[in-house]
Amino acid sequence: MASVVWGSAPWWGPPPPAPARPLTDIDFCSGAQLQELTQLIQELGVQESWSDGPKPGADLLRAKDFVFSFLGLVHRRDPRLPPQAELLLLRGGIREGSLDLGHAPLGPYARGPHYDAGFTLLVPLFSLDGTELQLDLESGYTQVRLPELVCGTPIREMWQDCLGPPVPGGCDSIHRTESKESPKESQSSVDQRHSHVTEHEAPVSLEKSPSDVSASESPQHDVIDLGSTAPLKTPSSDVTKAAVESPVPKPSDARDAWPTLCPSQVAAWFFATLAAVAESLIPVPGAPRLVHAARHAGFTTILLATPEPPRRLLLFDLIPVVSVAGWPEGARSHSWAGPLASESASFYLVPGGGTERPCASAWQLCFARQELALKARIPAPLLQAHAAAQALLRPLVAGTRAAAPYLLRTLLYWACERLPALYLARPENAGACCLGLLDELGRVLEAGTLPHYFLSSRELRTGDGSAALLGALARLRGDPTRALRAAVEEAKVARKGGGLAGVGGGVH
Repeated sequence: MASVVWGSAPWWGPPPPAPARPLTDIDFCSGAQLQELTQLIQELGVQESWSDGPKPGADLLRAKDFVFSFLGLVHRRDPRLPPQAELLLLRGGIREGSLDLGHAPLGPYARGPHYDAGFTLLVPLFSLDGTELQLDLESGYTQVRLPELVCGTPIREMWQDCLGPPVPGGCDSIHRTESKESPKESQSSVDQRHSHVTEHEAPVSLEKSPSDVSASESPQHDVIDLGSTAPLKTPSSDVTKAAVESPVPKPSDARDAWPTLCPSQVAAWFFATLAAVAESLIPVPGAPRLVHAARHAGFTTILLATPEPPRRLLLFDLIPVVSVAGWPEGARSHSWAGPLASESASFYLVPGGGTERPCASAWQLCFARQELALKARIPAPLLQAHAAAQALLRPLVAGTRAAAPYLLRTLLYWACERLPALYLARPENAGACCLGLLDELGRVLEAGTLPHYFLSSRELRTGDGSAALLGALARLRGDPTRALRAAVEEAKVARKGGGLAGVGGGVH
């Protein structure tokens, strides 16, 4: 009996092969499985999330209360710092792209070897509502001409030791901000009446050994180490002073000839006041301990050691800023998620430390409030992808002036405008989004510029070292799976307090 033939093969033979299916889960560049990358990204998110720990946010809450109380003591020493201000707290330090400060020297800090988690705190000195500012939207800088009075306070007389030289005639045109009601920041408005920090009349050491307070020759690297066992190395190790002295120059007799507020002098005053208060602290059982403070460019970096095991070091970048109500003419006030809320219609002036400033007394425009509002609208998978890309980029830019972390954050906003929201919101696309952000960053480094998200006429520059970073990024891009596994392991060690974090690489 002849067998029945199906096509050219007998019916009892093996079934014909299934039609080929396109492989869409393989990264063409590296050959990595996108599903495996996504799983690693999700695991990294769990390990780096402090809110999901055994004690939800206890270390961070105590550290935040310590910083707020510390600023309250600063106000008692110098009333120019407001006693209760709308402090904007951002997750991630400046070295992790929380703000754009140009290509300022950021100090020898790296997450992992030197600290476990970083945060940025914007400290408004005062608020200007609808004031006249000399805005240069192309460069993103402005001059602050202080009025005589702000809310009945003689503001120019109060800040006379921080006034800079007059602005050259015709430097910029004058624009008026679109004045609106002073915004209320529900997340960051804080009452600084806490009891975690105490002040003593005489300087008291925070450790058994005497406090080592020093100021290097360069005003950009003023450092105070309070009892740290292995202090961070600064570029200049020639200690010239044994006590904190304010580097702020004396004002001129002709006060009217100094009409602008100088950001570098404000930053120097801010650090000198903080350091003086730090010298007067006495330890409180169960409270965080301040172990290090240093001034870098226009901000002050402090390290806090948590009291209970596993002990961690938390980094806070404290930035003195000027809050401006309104919106600068010519700046973008819309986004891919629709217009921002009316309470976001304000911005900050920060003492940027880059080399692109048109005038020595120029302040840099900062839109941290708007970026915080945008972050709340970004799909969770894309946020996880950005956090993973940031973790991969971290060791490549440690100790440099590279602006890549903030460029990566800006690419996050542009991706939301360019790509469909349904695609970005699918959890299985986190791996592809992470690789896409790294690829986009590589193209930006090659081009040298990236359009600013809020100022359409300004270009963010990659700065020196872009070629070396581009090469390192290309090597990482060739094996992203291995790099993500290393980042996950590092996050596990830091979460357990296994000695990864410590000043100067030592165990804290």
